[in-house]
Amino acid sequence: MWLDTLNTADRVNLLELYARSVMLIELGRAADWVDLFDPYALVRCAGSSRQFKGRAELLELARGMIVGEFDLAAGTMRPPSHCRHTLTDISLFSNAANGGATGYAHLTVTAAGGGGPPHWLASGLYSDRLHKCGAGCWRFESRVLTVDGAAPCVEVATSGNQAPGLHPVRA
Repeated sequence: MWLDTLNTADRVNLLELYARSVMLIELGRAADWVDLFDPYALVRCAGSSRQFKGRAELLELARGMIVGEFDLAAGTMRPPSHCRHTLTDISLFSNAANGGATGYAHLTVTAAGGGGPPHWLASGLYSDRLHKCGAGCWRFESRVLTVDGAAPCVEVATSGNQAPGLHPVRA
């Protein structure tokens, strides 16, 4: 079965791009994360006003995610919470017309830390446009996140050694 014109090296490099898009945030490397994107790339959350365009705004987004104050899927985090992002079902398709590719990945965001077990915060689907730069590396041209759902979060009063954390509101 012939999938498309992406060769094995392109697929490996694209999968590495996706892996770094979550791991560099986890490692606290905001500037390196921004380098995964075109200089004028757009990252936005579908159906909301949350969007970031260009290096300066992407750097602001990365720093907010690293310190746990903001997450593209979950929104503003009060109090700040360390989030873990997991990508699954990554699917890549060649766009032979412009030499680029489109990619899709399911996202799951969990709150990690805060003294309790990790818990689900949000999930969704990334729809990405990617292109190969002159040096042969791949970058994101745009990322659109369509959120399936997000847990409403509230501040929880804490005492003693217990760290504050985000907890879903149960109906």
